[in-house]
Amino acid sequence: MKRLLYFFTLVILFSSCVAVQEVPNVVQLTQNHSRIAVLPIRATVERKIWMSNEKYLDLCQKKSEEIQLRVFRQLDHYARDGRLHAEIMAPDEVNSMLFGIGFPTTQFTNTELCSLLKVDAIVWGNIDIREPVSEAAAMALSNNSWIIPITNQVEITLKLYDSQTDAQLWSAYTSRSGQLGSLKRKMQMDVCRRATRNIPYNIKKKKYKKAFLILQNGTQN
Repeated sequence: MKRLLYFFTLVILFSSCVAVQEVPNVVQLTQNHSRIAVLPIRATVERKIWMSNEKYLDLCQKKSEEIQLRVFRQLDHYARDGRLHAEIMAPDEVNSMLFGIGFPTTQFTNTELCSLLKVDAIVWGNIDIREPVSEAAAMALSNNSWIIPITNQVEITLKLYDSQTDAQLWSAYTSRSGQLGSLKRKMQMDVCRRATRNIPYNIKKKKYKKAFLILQNGTQN
């Protein structure tokens, strides 16, 4: 039993971390942004054996836009809460412009995308949604051993590109693992919230708040 509890603790610990990489002056740079856009988040979902290629690609595209909307809503919440001062383009407006020029089939540089959308920065990334073990197989295993397999796995990486410096300023990676009865939709909401909570626009987050106050005081002096 102790061994099983230890296993659960490790799963919770590793799946609750957010790995962040950012440039040293990320708050200063992001405070110069007046308009940003969230691109469709490239999605990879578990492919069922019965799915045609067309059906699978359509599913991935719908999931991509769904996650894009989730990230946008989280950032929009920060904007309404006073944590984010930049204007955020609505996903419908972003996608209308991008799909009109053949995105994502046609490749564009981040600089070109910023120029097209007339924004200072773009948020983009990818999400991976997997089912390592089916619910039926997990039930069979749990009934015959102490092992409780992972039935759902969600990983997300978000990145922030700045058009002025032509560089990636920030990235965040997080994941969630779920056992029997876990809900993929809730797990997707959780990873989106975790990743966006660590974006440098969120000036109420402790480490960014300190840098923002220093920057603000320096500007006033």
